[in-house]
Amino acid sequence: MKLKIVPGYFLAFGMLWAAPPTCVTGTLASYIGLGAEGCTFIGNTFANFAYSASASGGAVVIKADQITVTPLFIPTATASFNFSAPWSVGRDQTQDSTISYTTVLPCGDGQTAELDLALGPAHIGGIIGSVRVDETTNVGKLSVFDRCTEVCQTKPSDSLTFNPVSVVLISDHVSLSGGLGGASLSGFSSTLNRCIPCV
Repeated sequence: MKLKIVPGYFLAFGMLWAAPPTCVTGTLASYIGLGAEGCTFIGNTFANFAYSASASGGAVVIKADQITVTPLFIPTATASFNFSAPWSVGRDQTQDSTISYTTVLPCGDGQTAELDLALGPAHIGGIIGSVRVDETTNVGKLSVFDRCTEVCQTKPSDSLTFNPVSVVLISDHVSLSGGLGGASLSGFSSTLNRCIPCV
């Protein structure tokens, strides 16, 4: 039996194979494994996930496979990623985690996009301690926190609008300081509304 080669078959199969998978709930380690190909969600490709972490004072270093990444769809052009993990420190301990990734914006010039950052449930155990998430991007910075330095302050959400660029570089830095009674954070969310006028 002879193998019959159909013109264009392998080209079409290769193109189908090369399409990035859809973003689904998984560990940060699995997202890192996607590499530069990444995954698609609400018309965007999210890729190049990376992670670094450190701790001091005897605190546990959070690993990438302990962080759950949950993509959330918010109509019409909004994609949100929720990052959850057992971030927790005791008295005089610190813990840091940095999650970075990229996304491509399909909107044209002149259309306004928005980034939002929201702090999930956080707890400060004493009169001194802090939980903070700083999001640094190539279009601006956002910050949310729950902190106590004798007087407690909280900023549960932050947002910024910007004129879209071709690629948005995102780096989320989670930092906990145990202070006098420990601190914990269950998660945070980073949201991209890629085209406010499109809604």
